[in-house]
Amino acid sequence: MLGALLASCHSPQREARRMVRRAERLFDTKPDSTFKLIDSILRMPVYFNEKHRMDMALLQGEALFGDRGQEIPPLMDDEFFDDKPFLSTSPELERAADYYAKKKQYAKAAHAAFYSGFIQQHYSEKQAAMQSFKDAERYGGMAKDSLTVARAEYWMGKMLLDDGMKKEALSVMKKSDKEFGGHLAEKALTLNVMGVCYMLLGDFDNAEICLKQCLLSLNQEGNSNHYKMNCRVLNNYAVLYRIQKNYDQAIRCLIQFESSHNLDEKELLLLNLNLGNVYFEDGKEDSADYHYKRVKDILPVSRAKLETQLAAYDALYKFSTSRNEDSLALLYRDRHEDILYAIMQQRQEQSIYRIQQQYDYENLQNALNRKIILRHRIILVISTLLLFTAVIILVLQLRHKQMREAEAEMKRQIDSLKSDLQKSVKTPYLEQELLSRIRLIYTAYCTKKKALDPQKEWNPIVMRLMNGKDSVFEAILKEMEKVYPNLYSVLRQKYPNLNETETKVCVLSCSDLSNAEMAEILSVSKFTVDKNRSKLRDKLNLTPEKMKEQLHKALSD
Repeated sequence: MLGALLASCHSPQREARRMVRRAERLFDTKPDSTFKLIDSILRMPVYFNEKHRMDMALLQGEALFGDRGQEIPPLMDDEFFDDKPFLSTSPELERAADYYAKKKQYAKAAHAAFYSGFIQQHYSEKQAAMQSFKDAERYGGMAKDSLTVARAEYWMGKMLLDDGMKKEALSVMKKSDKEFGGHLAEKALTLNVMGVCYMLLGDFDNAEICLKQCLLSLNQEGNSNHYKMNCRVLNNYAVLYRIQKNYDQAIRCLIQFESSHNLDEKELLLLNLNLGNVYFEDGKEDSADYHYKRVKDILPVSRAKLETQLAAYDALYKFSTSRNEDSLALLYRDRHEDILYAIMQQRQEQSIYRIQQQYDYENLQNALNRKIILRHRIILVISTLLLFTAVIILVLQLRHKQMREAEAEMKRQIDSLKSDLQKSVKTPYLEQELLSRIRLIYTAYCTKKKALDPQKEWNPIVMRLMNGKDSVFEAILKEMEKVYPNLYSVLRQKYPNLNETETKVCVLSCSDLSNAEMAEILSVSKFTVDKNRSKLRDKLNLTPEKMKEQLHKALSD
């Protein structure tokens, strides 16, 4: 379309003006097209007077950052640039604020300054961004544009918070909260950041109040599609409870986060990372290990921000170190350093990109006398190439679809095979884990029986270890049936010549409990246990030295 417009006219300046009019018509329906079209115009070697260039630059900013019913307004979304790390905007946009201020058009000056600051903070030009936001605040005040003032103060507060100036950030955020007034979505975002400030200052009560007000603002707006904002608040709630070591409440918040909507890979990664951190701090290593494994599985496919990947590998490294898994810890540390290097490299590339933008702009200004001549044959070649490319893409898509279907079928077969193997194979590791669990249950039983816990602080732990059973034998039997399903009934069917006491002694003989401990569990004498074990060896043809191993093998068969 752009090439056809250029080829249809002989005057580049006339072509550019026609493109400007087309961009203005597309502004309401296709803002992305407007943005790209104006960017192309401003890079053309065509002379425009200052007013036209500034108007086009401001129109480009409004097309890029305009609020069109998104869940989070673009100018308030700190994830706006995640898929646009190298955003191409005209340097004229950064000069437009001074131009409109001189013309006393303060509303336009405020918008231009704010757009410039928003772009500059993305490229880590902190000093320039802070000055642009201050200009937007000042011009917005002159134009009585409270929304622009509030948004500028919001970003000033976020930048101060990123620099560690928590009290100053909180003060600016309070001003922003007042300025937003009835704009409830923006007010909720501000309250959310205020809650973070209070958390970092150690004022947990005010942090919780801010987060509650944030949820209230979202509910008052009546929009049911605030998934991202609700998730941010719930995540901050979890962090708040985690700091206060209220781990159960933190986990409930994260579970509510999980059930709020269908999570994408990035959100699943963040959820499992937070759950792993909470469980790890709470000392529940098994649960932490489960969620950290999910983090490890999701990381390669999540396309998460580099900062999120950095935090994930740091958490995995600390967890592996705590479990003395040195090889894994070393692997995660290397990946952590690779991501850190990638972040530094990306920032360097962004800086180089900005310098190149400025350089290209200066070259363009010095080459406005050049003319561009586009031929119809170029359009024909481009059209042919596009058609050929479209056919190739279609063929590749069909082949890719077939490959995906074949991979899916193979994956289903592998999953089925894994499931069958997991059901049929019991490894020595499971048996060793079973012996450890039986020993824990017996210890819990002794704690309960001998009243070693007068204040009953360990009662919940004891009951959980004993699987909620009052009888220690039933608790041990239930634990063993996790490895050997229906163990008791299988023994009765397999060895009908055993009486009830001999069957119970057979069950306990699979553990490393002594005869005295078995007697205590069954409430019989040690002599009775010795006698029954002797009968078992005779009836089942077992040797005294390898009785436990032979019983495990018989049960596995």
